[in-house]
Amino acid sequence: MGELGTEKHQVLSHVFHQYDRKGIGELSPIQVQILHADIRMGGISLPQVFASINYTCNSGSSCVESELCDLLQEMDRRYFLLQNLCWEFSMLDREQKDTITEEQARWLAQAVHGKYFSKRKWEEFLRSRPVPGGRVSFQEIEVMLCNIPDRMTIQQERQDEEREKDERLRRQRELEEAAEKERERLKREREEDKMRREQEKKKSDDDRKRKELEEEERKRREEEERRRREEEEEKERLRKLQEEEERKRKEDEEKYKDVENIKEEAERKEKEARDHLDRLKKSKEVEKDRYRKQEIEMEESKVKKILTEYRNQRIRYQLKVAIKSRDRYQLEYSITEFKKADIRDEDMDLEKAERLLKEFSARDDLHKAMTKREIQDLEKALSFVKKHGFEAQLASEVMEANQMLVRLKRLERIRHEILELKQSTVAEIRSYQNPPVIVHTVMTVTFLLLGHKEKETKDWKAVQALVGKTGKESLKRCCIQCEADKIPLAAAKRAKTLLAKYDLDEVRDVSAGAATFYVWATTMIEEAIDLQTK
Repeated sequence: MGELGTEKHQVLSHVFHQYDRKGIGELSPIQVQILHADIRMGGISLPQVFASINYTCNSGSSCVESELCDLLQEMDRRYFLLQNLCWEFSMLDREQKDTITEEQARWLAQAVHGKYFSKRKWEEFLRSRPVPGGRVSFQEIEVMLCNIPDRMTIQQERQDEEREKDERLRRQRELEEAAEKERERLKREREEDKMRREQEKKKSDDDRKRKELEEEERKRREEEERRRREEEEEKERLRKLQEEEERKRKEDEEKYKDVENIKEEAERKEKEARDHLDRLKKSKEVEKDRYRKQEIEMEESKVKKILTEYRNQRIRYQLKVAIKSRDRYQLEYSITEFKKADIRDEDMDLEKAERLLKEFSARDDLHKAMTKREIQDLEKALSFVKKHGFEAQLASEVMEANQMLVRLKRLERIRHEILELKQSTVAEIRSYQNPPVIVHTVMTVTFLLLGHKEKETKDWKAVQALVGKTGKESLKRCCIQCEADKIPLAAAKRAKTLLAKYDLDEVRDVSAGAATFYVWATTMIEEAIDLQTK
């Protein structure tokens, strides 16, 4: 065996030196191709030679003497494999174009390489093609078909694929993390932008509300000033009317100064005439003389006329006495008798008496309306007074009714404001965990007027529970249904004391909702005290 090995080595050395004519100690790919072609008929293509050198030789571009045996074996492997591959290729080339499709070429490579088929090598082959996607010639694919990867290469490739997969996963995770960070950043920016917009909107809303409140306050003050001026003007007008009425009353007193005496004198004369008439009637009944009867009848006719005159005078002055005394029942009786007697109203006493009755009726209606405290009834009664010109006669009642009407309208307006109060505003009051003292005080007063004990509202949580009630016990409904005359005087006075140190502007600066309840409370306190101290 040693001799055979020595002989083989000598033969290879001889062959090597035979083709290494320049004696440089290595063979080029072309020299190797010529050498192999001299051994095997036709040999293999130059790309196959390069592939063989690259597979077996260390330099990858030339072959030294010690590598010649392995190189020739590799080239033989390729040579004989190509024989079979040519036949396989021709079987796939049914159209005899010396080319096959990429799908057929892939199938052929998988059939040749078997379990060692490398997707990466195939993808590299596709990328290296001069015309990607075109048909594949045998010369183009032969080297790739013969380069069957070994197990180590496949393992390495799989390891590379795993590393690449891991790398892809890592990059994907990084991209996802970057995307998540970007999403978080965008989310933060959106939230910051939203918060900024909300703050701007809140600031804008606050500015708008502040301006609205300032405008409302300005209008309220203007309205109060206008109302005050109107009240003063009305008072002055009523005062003048009162003075004028007082002057007329004095004139009437002077005019009717002696009416009682005249009435009594008329009554006496009427009685005398009536008695005289009765005597004449009796005399007439017993008298037998015809001429004497005629005289009695003539005298009776004269007495009747006199009686009628005295009766009319008595009725006329009886009406004057009733006007002077301003007695309703005497007026009603005298008016009825005056109309029944069909007396001419020369002194306009009948008209004056009937006007007095209307005045009494207007006063009664006004008192009833003030007792009922209904806006509609008050307006109707005041309208009647103004329509018939009784403002001077009923000046004090009109003034009191007007003041009451102003308060009732104000209370009605406040009730409407509470009715229109948004639930969010009530919720805002309830949402305080540590409310400002002014808000706590206003709500304490509110519930004090609604019938709760002051000690019940010392704890803010108790106030929150009361504010949070719904339905029939809701805060808004209780305020709307509250009647000033039902509020105990002691509770009203205590509530007034609690609110004495605050004004509306202070409350409104802290809470618009609390300001509404402040206005309601102050109005109810004023009404309750006014009603119960008269």
